[in-house]
Amino acid sequence: MTASAWALPSLPRQFNDPLASQDPSDVIGDPLKFDIHNLTFQSLTGNALQIDIRFNYGGGATLAGFLNSNGAVTLNVGDLFLIGGGQTYAFILNGHNGLQTNGLYSITGRQTAQTVLGNPSGINYRPNSLVWANASGATFLSNGSKSVNVVGGPTELLVSLTLNLTPGALANLDNGFDFYFAAATCGNDEIYGTVSGVPEPGAWALMGAGLAGLGMLRRRG
Repeated sequence: MTASAWALPSLPRQFNDPLASQDPSDVIGDPLKFDIHNLTFQSLTGNALQIDIRFNYGGGATLAGFLNSNGAVTLNVGDLFLIGGGQTYAFILNGHNGLQTNGLYSITGRQTAQTVLGNPSGINYRPNSLVWANASGATFLSNGSKSVNVVGGPTELLVSLTLNLTPGALANLDNGFDFYFAAATCGNDEIYGTVSGVPEPGAWALMGAGLAGLGMLRRRG
């Protein structure tokens, strides 16, 4: 698959978090652990799509799990979701439940913050946020890679991902796609948008009831 097969005209594209000023209605909890600044789709070389995410993550540059402020639950980095051509894909930033780090998967099920964390009490989080792919029904497509650079203190990171798209994924995403990413499995901050074109009718409906009404998920003022 060559670069000429990629028809999207709109790269690079950067999506800024509309409330990146760390408004408390945007980030639930400590902004230095959860705030998403922006997400950039950089380029496609052959079948490799580069995505840069600048965000704060409490586990630091290793993207390791870390305890929330109450020490009650372990929080982990979220997965990156892409949807196009009626298919949902997930890129795994840090492995979990049999899904491998830097793997690109075709998926049929998603997990909410409540599912992953077991609905804990006394924690600031958005329980209905989609945060992880479900390993059940997931099909591994290809290996990718990531690099992590600290850009502003130990928790402000620039994570550069390389997704090696299979011919089927490339065809499904080629006419535009939606994306969604939560900084951590508590859903404390989220970013989402559409790369080129008009979203498919009902595209996010495929992501399940947890993503219905994205505006409510963010609880923006």
